[in-house]
Amino acid sequence: HPYGGTLGVDAAAVDSGDGQTMEAVHSFCRGRSARKVLAVKGDGGKRPWFERSQSKAQKGRLWIVGVDGLKSHLMARLNRGNSIRFSNTLPASWYDQLASERAIVRYSHGQPSRRFERIKGKRAEALDCTVYGFAVRGILNVPWSARAEQLRTAIALPTPKPRPRVIASAWMESRA
Repeated sequence: HPYGGTLGVDAAAVDSGDGQTMEAVHSFCRGRSARKVLAVKGDGGKRPWFERSQSKAQKGRLWIVGVDGLKSHLMARLNRGNSIRFSNTLPASWYDQLASERAIVRYSHGQPSRRFERIKGKRAEALDCTVYGFAVRGILNVPWSARAEQLRTAIALPTPKPRPRVIASAWMESRA
């Protein structure tokens, strides 16, 4: 954490998907809902970022995540370059997975439709986890400015120095 110390887990999302494990995931999350373990399912298209399922069978225990809207938001923030902080211990393969999809525009009946398509041969677990993380953050509706102030005062450390926007690579020096 930038102010020192470690953070706990406020909530967790478990992807229920469409496969054979869907009922097992729902059952697992149902018993842990008080601890904010949420069953989620991603759905593309023009959807809200997150909404409770209206299915009578799920009784509001499943959260439908509008992945295309969240991916657009995530990509816009990544393009700004400094609005999301990642751990410095993540391997390069994690960032490769984060950038595993691209936005495309398809036309259906003359109408443009923007969606995300996986780049062939790329894995996307990091992207999916980040999108679900944004969804859970919205579902929790925590006042994040108050949370930052709590962390700053509880740890009583000075504000961290801003990180440089460009990090020099030793790789470039070794090629010369």
